[in-house]
Amino acid sequence: MNEIAALFDMDHTLIWKNTGLSSLQYSYRLGLVPLGFVVQGIVNIALYRLSLLNIEQWYERNMSLLTGISLNDMERFGRQWFETSVRHTIYRDSVRLVERHRSEGHRLVVISNSPPFFVRPVAEAVGIAEIVTTGVETREGILTGRLLRPLCYGKGKRDIAFQWARSNGVDLATSYFYTDSFYDVHLMREVGHPVAVNPDRRLRRVAAAMGWEILDFRRISAFPRCTG
Repeated sequence: MNEIAALFDMDHTLIWKNTGLSSLQYSYRLGLVPLGFVVQGIVNIALYRLSLLNIEQWYERNMSLLTGISLNDMERFGRQWFETSVRHTIYRDSVRLVERHRSEGHRLVVISNSPPFFVRPVAEAVGIAEIVTTGVETREGILTGRLLRPLCYGKGKRDIAFQWARSNGVDLATSYFYTDSFYDVHLMREVGHPVAVNPDRRLRRVAAAMGWEILDFRRISAFPRCTG
């Protein structure tokens, strides 16, 4: 019998930050990238929302900054970035949603276009052991600066999800997928329970037209920063 899975996008679904921009801002504070990269990141986010950005070229450029860095070092960086900049941006509502699916015995997965060293700390924090992401090319444990195709984005995310489901005995037709992004419509159409979470304007329109569930999470943290 095939399993039912609950798949969660990451940015604006589990957390209220954009991973790419947030990691650039953190890198700038550490003196690792110039301010121009952060400014360009802000511009690119706006272009992305307007469908005016080639996402693959943007991701390749960001990954090229990591050429020659060991994967172990990036995993350490990812955990530092998460603890400093991201943990407090995990939605309380998303953690409750994850726990609901856990109680129902569903297989829990984070599926994201972000690289694994940024996705894994978020997944672990919400109690999800399994991640499906865009792959990064390495040689002898060193990043080459290249991404593996297809990216876990758009039709690529759908295709990667199909492959993962077939390999793991998961029935997408009875599974759930939560996302904020119109670009994930391809995968939403393939699952039995597509849910738009904090959707962008285009996804909200599509979700309303299709009769899909829409959830709007308030920015209340599951793990608020300690004060005092």
